[in-house]
Amino acid sequence: MEYSIIGKKAVKDINEWKSQIKEKHWKEGRSAYELANFMLNKNGENIIKQLLEKTLKETIEFSKGYIEYEVKFDKYPGTGRTHDLGIWGETNSNKTIFVGVESKVDELFNETVKEVYIKNKVKELNGEKTNTPKRIENLLKRNFNNITEKQFEIRYQLLYSTVGTIDAREDKKSADIPIFLIIIFKSKAYDPEKGNKNYDDFRHFINEINAQEIFKDKNKEMFKINIDKKNLYIGYLTI
Repeated sequence: MEYSIIGKKAVKDINEWKSQIKEKHWKEGRSAYELANFMLNKNGENIIKQLLEKTLKETIEFSKGYIEYEVKFDKYPGTGRTHDLGIWGETNSNKTIFVGVESKVDELFNETVKEVYIKNKVKELNGEKTNTPKRIENLLKRNFNNITEKQFEIRYQLLYSTVGTIDAREDKKSADIPIFLIIIFKSKAYDPEKGNKNYDDFRHFINEINAQEIFKDKNKEMFKINIDKKNLYIGYLTI
């Protein structure tokens, strides 16, 4: 499978992948580099495919992979959810599949919902123009039937990544099977203390959305939830 930016030529090696990433985000041992190296040089495509085939109990063929794949999930201006890699494919039963990949070493899943909400609500109350409080309120309503204070402790990136995966479109059509896949790279730059904190944040998120566990082993976890009457699969893979 080729990996590209939409509308641009496919990348052939890690240096071409690097050219599609902001310079400040590119460093050996950190997430952008590790994802590129994984997909291009370490059999990443097949590892992901095997994980998803185990989850879905179907064979899968990937067709397109887009670096820094943005998905708009609401009407507000600004960027949507930017997946580090967006992969399109199809199962043997002819169902379309979209995989939104979030790569991490030990970087945080952004601030908490509460931190982002309060900071921007203060701006709004002081007359500054911001749509972030409305965006967060809508995200909470889409993710949860009953909103509680605990959900404001979820990391904001996790909150919008769910709908930012479901709302992915190819030729104006959403995928039959949307999958949000977090890949953790335990590189030479990995800090176990930060990594453990990130995993705790992930588990808090999974618990709050009442995700159904599909399976779990030493380096792979898969879950399923229903949002907007659509099943979303969520994976946590450690490399």
